[in-house]
Amino acid sequence: MYHLHAALTDLVVADPRAAAALPRLPVLERLLARAERGTADADWRRWALSLAGLAAPAGDLPAGRTIAARAGLTVAPDSSWFVATPIRLVAGPSSVHFDPAGPLRLEAAVASALAARFAAEWHDDSLSLVADGGLLLLRRAGEVDVTTRDPAQLAGANLAAGAPHGPDAGRLQRLMTELQMWLHPFALRDRVGRPLNGLWLWGGGRGALSGEPHWPVLGCDDPFLAAAAGELAGAVAGRLLDAFSVADLVRAGGSVADADERWFAPLAARLADGELSSVQIHCAGSVHTLRAWHQWRGWRRTRPWWERIG
Repeated sequence: MYHLHAALTDLVVADPRAAAALPRLPVLERLLARAERGTADADWRRWALSLAGLAAPAGDLPAGRTIAARAGLTVAPDSSWFVATPIRLVAGPSSVHFDPAGPLRLEAAVASALAARFAAEWHDDSLSLVADGGLLLLRRAGEVDVTTRDPAQLAGANLAAGAPHGPDAGRLQRLMTELQMWLHPFALRDRVGRPLNGLWLWGGGRGALSGEPHWPVLGCDDPFLAAAAGELAGAVAGRLLDAFSVADLVRAGGSVADADERWFAPLAARLADGELSSVQIHCAGSVHTLRAWHQWRGWRRTRPWWERIG
């Protein structure tokens, strides 16, 4: 029997006014109605770290530094490392917003060529763009004091909603604008043909993770968690950490409407037949805990999923 910890990484409602147009998810709604609700860190990766007995310092997660170190790159104390996620920004009549389909994923060859082109054209020793497979990292010399947001959590949102904050926010914002201008002539596309017109910099924290790790078995491929976990030689048997991403559904040709069939119906079946002894579902600062006997709480009223996950 397993204990499953599942994060809904980007199942968010960017505009509450549009909630009525969202598809209902009856299986998820039934699970949420029967679960016990508690609070957790709004950042699903911090929640995942806490499950592993680890804590990150306040501010930005050290995602860039952790991934760079795991990839064997030299991570000097006087440098800042960011995850440089490819994005598509869409211009509307009065504003610019993130593509509702979420961030882009590049083929490793495309990421490598882009990093090489950056080195050849920018001629700035204080900056470097590095490819690690299909992932891009950006190094900037010196400390950058800024708080950023993962663009996966900004799908469909106004560009201003994701703006960095902190003393060096202006510097980082200018750099991202310069990257947009540099990318404009290239006409690059991701694995499914979506055009790339920006690199979103996030995860530039500089502090180290602390604690004695006791990782669950990782069922997701998040680069930061995988880098933090290392080889997972001491993973705790019987506990599984997974992550469900709407962007992955979209890349596979689906949508939010497919989440019940792809994620929640199998989860409910595994809980009902005893394969799972408990399930925790994390979303946007809430954690919903289900145990096998909770299936008998059929009298609890269901509500639209977006009313419960916030």
